[in-house]
Amino acid sequence: MHKAQAFRKLITALSVVMLPLCLSACEMPPTQSLPTLLDIRPPAQPDNENTTETKPDKPTADTPVGALIHRIDLPLDVSLDPCWAVVDESIVPLRTQGMWQINGLRIGILSAENAQAFAQALPTIHGESRAKLIGSPYPSSVRIAPRLRQPVPIDLTDPPKSTQIFKARGGRLQLLAKITRDDTGQAYLELTPHHYKPKAHLVPRSPLEKQLDGQVFEPLAARLPLTPNTAIVVGLYRPWPETQEPEETQEPANDSAEPTDEVIHNAEPTTNKTPDATNITDTPVPSSDQHSALKDQPSAPAIPNHLGKALMAGRRAGHDIQIVMVISIIEDW
Repeated sequence: MHKAQAFRKLITALSVVMLPLCLSACEMPPTQSLPTLLDIRPPAQPDNENTTETKPDKPTADTPVGALIHRIDLPLDVSLDPCWAVVDESIVPLRTQGMWQINGLRIGILSAENAQAFAQALPTIHGESRAKLIGSPYPSSVRIAPRLRQPVPIDLTDPPKSTQIFKARGGRLQLLAKITRDDTGQAYLELTPHHYKPKAHLVPRSPLEKQLDGQVFEPLAARLPLTPNTAIVVGLYRPWPETQEPEETQEPANDSAEPTDEVIHNAEPTTNKTPDATNITDTPVPSSDQHSALKDQPSAPAIPNHLGKALMAGRRAGHDIQIVMVISIIEDW
């Protein structure tokens, strides 16, 4: 009898300790391959055969829901505009989109139809990892930046209101996420930036209360629907200059029999002349046309000291990286 009571007390103690951990995102080991970029399903096609199928019950406000957070580390000085071209950013309210962009963050919805195009547009992947997030009214951290070494200004200005800048000093910047359902059963993912800075209190607090120490930036909260055939994409907002097409030069109006060198952009130059061995050098001298082509190529824009740089940029295995997170729903537990 005493052994049974002691066992029940042990189970109760473990439940209290493990509950806050279960409410947080549990990091999973990196995967070695990418068989599919997203765990999202395309819309089901209607069956032409007259078969009776039992449809699953419609989700309700109490239906369990979770999400898969897929983190992808990509080169920092490579434009991801081709990837974002297939992401729908118009679903984000203009106010939220503008406040995120001014802080260096980008968010949108990726449909299952565009998932393959998104994956093909990705540059070289330096690393990836996955984590699961359990639906809960309490927020959990899905991205924690390194400890701040210098102040980071956070623009909380909500036009037409007056300018409001918060300077985050010390602590860590992180991205909080929580998944909830409304009365119709629709799942929503809410992402809110947070400056975590622990502080002492005389009154005892729970771990869930302590993890919200610091400043939660409620004006920057983004709430988007989470459905089985879509995913939410979050990344660094870094506007790249548009590539300028080189101006066409008119060919000289002569009919010279002398062979000329032809330079084709994005290809190796061809020539009809055989170079003299005495004139071969290790470093070829680019022509004026090549100089012009290199000048027209957009260079990597500088990244301001903002929230996006602190959260979605860093280093991995000696490489400067930018982080993209793809968040998809999990309904089968």
